[in-house]
Amino acid sequence: MNHPQEGVVYGYSELTYVSTAGPPPYPPPPPPLPPPRRRLSPFRILIRAFIGALSLLIWLIYRPRTIRVAVATAILAGFDLNTTASSFSFTPVLSYNLTAVVEIWNPNRRVSVYYDRLQASGIYQGERFGWAPLPVSFQGTRRADAAPAVLVGRSPAYVNADAFGEDSRVGVFPVELCVEGVVTREVQVRRADHHQGEHADGKCLLALKLMVASGWVDCTVIDF
Repeated sequence: MNHPQEGVVYGYSELTYVSTAGPPPYPPPPPPLPPPRRRLSPFRILIRAFIGALSLLIWLIYRPRTIRVAVATAILAGFDLNTTASSFSFTPVLSYNLTAVVEIWNPNRRVSVYYDRLQASGIYQGERFGWAPLPVSFQGTRRADAAPAVLVGRSPAYVNADAFGEDSRVGVFPVELCVEGVVTREVQVRRADHHQGEHADGKCLLALKLMVASGWVDCTVIDF
């Protein structure tokens, strides 16, 4: 009969499973806190406010102001529309004789104005007729000049003959005198500062009677 041997222990063996996927994931660290904002001292605030006020004052003193244009007087000596068809064209022909005195004023105290080009032209019912150069090439500070503009001639005009007849019957012709120029400004500071190639466009709305001088008419000037 067999007997169990002494010193022998019967049991279960333990198996150990080792993971090869690496260490367990951990949550990312929180982002660093932003640095505290530096508060401006009252002295720095006062300095910045002073610089801003000084810059605004300098801009107000030296900023170029728009030139002013007006029609001192204008006389329409002749204004006629020929609607008779010719062998060359069926377009009506407008005959005109307009003389105007254009007042141009530089209101700036520290800015001189050079006119690279300055001319006047007439407009009736949206149609431009005639043009004349204005003899003004330079204006010093706070200076006004009177320039004559004489528009005489004939030109084709696509105007409404019935509207022209009504204006002729009433005896008042709504004519617009357009003043156009290329302006160069010179700021008088420690060194000359030029602003070139700026266009100025003046619109002067006139109500003219034949052979009657008009009064003073201020014009609307647009810089662009």
